[in-house]
Amino acid sequence: MDQPESDHGIEPVFVGKDPFFRLQRAIGLAPPHALGVQRRALFFALLCWLPIVVAAGFTGRALGGATAEPLLLHFAIHSRSLVAIPLFILGESALVRLDGLVRHFVVSGLVGESALANFRAAMRSADRLMNSWPVFAVLVALVAANASLGVGRFEWVHEASWAIDRAAGGTRLMAAGWWYLLVLRPIFSFFMAIWIWRIVVLAILLRRIAKLDLDLVPVHPDQAGGLGFLGMAPLSFVPFVLGVSIVLASHFAHSVLYHGVHVDALRLPMTLYLLVVMALCLSPLLMFAGTLQRLRRKALLDYGALEGRHGRLVDRRWIRGEPVADDALLNAPELGPVADVRSMHEAVSAIRIVPIGRQAIVTLFAAAALPMVPVLAIEIPVADLLKMLAGYLF
Repeated sequence: MDQPESDHGIEPVFVGKDPFFRLQRAIGLAPPHALGVQRRALFFALLCWLPIVVAAGFTGRALGGATAEPLLLHFAIHSRSLVAIPLFILGESALVRLDGLVRHFVVSGLVGESALANFRAAMRSADRLMNSWPVFAVLVALVAANASLGVGRFEWVHEASWAIDRAAGGTRLMAAGWWYLLVLRPIFSFFMAIWIWRIVVLAILLRRIAKLDLDLVPVHPDQAGGLGFLGMAPLSFVPFVLGVSIVLASHFAHSVLYHGVHVDALRLPMTLYLLVVMALCLSPLLMFAGTLQRLRRKALLDYGALEGRHGRLVDRRWIRGEPVADDALLNAPELGPVADVRSMHEAVSAIRIVPIGRQAIVTLFAAAALPMVPVLAIEIPVADLLKMLAGYLF
């Protein structure tokens, strides 16, 4: 998918800007003027999965025979390689929409000429964060540290148990196991870290935008002063959430099927995961909570005063029968009759504190929860599960 051209001189921030993507483009994995998500997804899927399967097959550990739990039964390894990593890469296309939403601050008129310079400065700051080599180095260091822990304690990493040779009373990690610990897991962790960093950068950017002198509209029909379009922003994180959820569900399924773990014991970690992932993906929109709260408080006073003036004039003219010399307020077409004025008050009273829509909540929850359904269905009837999910969503 091609990268979008900039609008109003504002360059994209979240699409194809991180150092890892630029390294991929430098070696020809990504084309010069496009994201190349399909070719990159296929490349990393095969890079992570194929050597493990081939090596395990040669040693009789892919389908069984040489070990009680062959590679085939470790669902999380396959879901990491063939589902989650491709989803992380293909999901970069959704970031084009996220950049478009950020530019919509200018297109919609929320950022006027007086605030445009500061808005561009905030965008440049976010761009530097996404392009930061020091941040890239920190992420690499964290992933490397996590990989070293796995290597140092490979006997305790259950997903590598199929690749441990215990012949002659010793323990030796086979080549497929090394590939799993040093290639597959770090690549998965790094892609996940980049997605989390994008969410953090978006939160920082929206926090700085929230501090600008935005031209908000208290009576806007989106009930968010004109910021309702931001409710679509969390939808860009659905591929990331879905990928992580599928890997976690695969791990849970293996534990239930082959290690006697009961589904009841998984309800707490599943619930905690749902809470964490929802909080993480929705947190950037919380940056406008103070802005919208102040807008609502001020609008209630301002529009309350306007409605009071309008109501007093109506009372003087039609109840007291007094002449009204200045009836411009009564004749203003944008105000209309008393019922229309009252609707303005209702619109102001309905301003939401955060621009989070129901669609974003339902979609994110579905992406996080639905992969868990097959795990729960091992012990709980599917009909009961669907009723439970319907209760959560609706």
